[in-house]
Amino acid sequence: MGSIFIGLQPNDYFAILMAVVVIGILTNAFIVLVNLRDWLKGQSLNSSDKLVVSLALSNTCFSIANAAITTCAFFFVELVLVDYIYYILYGLVSYALFSSSWLSSWLCLFFFLKIITFQGGCFGWMKNKVELLVPWLIFLSQVMSFVSVLPFFWTTTKVFAGNFTSSELIVIGYQTNSFYNYISLVVNCFVPFLIVTATTGRIIASLSLHAHHMKQNMEDSSGPSLKVHQVAARTMSLLLVIYLIFYVVELSLGFLSQASQFYWMCFMLILLFPTLQSLVLITGNSKLRQVCSDLMSCKRKH
Repeated sequence: MGSIFIGLQPNDYFAILMAVVVIGILTNAFIVLVNLRDWLKGQSLNSSDKLVVSLALSNTCFSIANAAITTCAFFFVELVLVDYIYYILYGLVSYALFSSSWLSSWLCLFFFLKIITFQGGCFGWMKNKVELLVPWLIFLSQVMSFVSVLPFFWTTTKVFAGNFTSSELIVIGYQTNSFYNYISLVVNCFVPFLIVTATTGRIIASLSLHAHHMKQNMEDSSGPSLKVHQVAARTMSLLLVIYLIFYVVELSLGFLSQASQFYWMCFMLILLFPTLQSLVLITGNSKLRQVCSDLMSCKRKH
């Protein structure tokens, strides 16, 4: 395996991959712990915090499952060929990916409903009920993600090869059903991506129109409310870009051989996904930014 890396031994490359995973776990754990601390102090979490915490938990699950898969790929290849281990690890990865996709779309929808003004209709009703809807949306995303993973367990088939020293067949891998892959990705990745794209585009257009209107009327375009909306739009735009890159890289893996160096570069980008998303969530949340600033100040004082 060392020949596919540039100047790196497999152990070195494994260390790099695991470092990426650990950073992702730590940054997402930071989001959870900050909100958990506030909740234990008796402070209620607002809808945005609930979505961010749920998203951080999904990303943590994604990172831990990928850490286990990476460890097996480098040191315990035969272990991942055991039925229940393969199903648990890859089932968790799929569940966490689907959950993350839906939660990101609900976060963007939440910002969309909070920022845009509606005159009645479905979106007007949702805007008035958004605080009540968020817990149900979080619950719905978990149910949909779990149900979508279930067909994975009975549509995945074993790939066998003959043993030359005996007549028995040995398992050399697993193959998932292409129809299941297509349906699950469309429902749990493409649809949420469309929601993120539509809501982000609408907010950017609305803020641009608003800024242009204020400029024409010689009004102050740096008010606190507008800045909050701009931060939300930036967060949504970055999430959109991250998911676009992630899906392109994920699809590319299906056409690459594991003997290719480019495959492992793409795999590293997959592992980097939770870290990038957590950093976007932290920079887009005033409470998390403040805690980061306080920690940095304490570090400089010491």
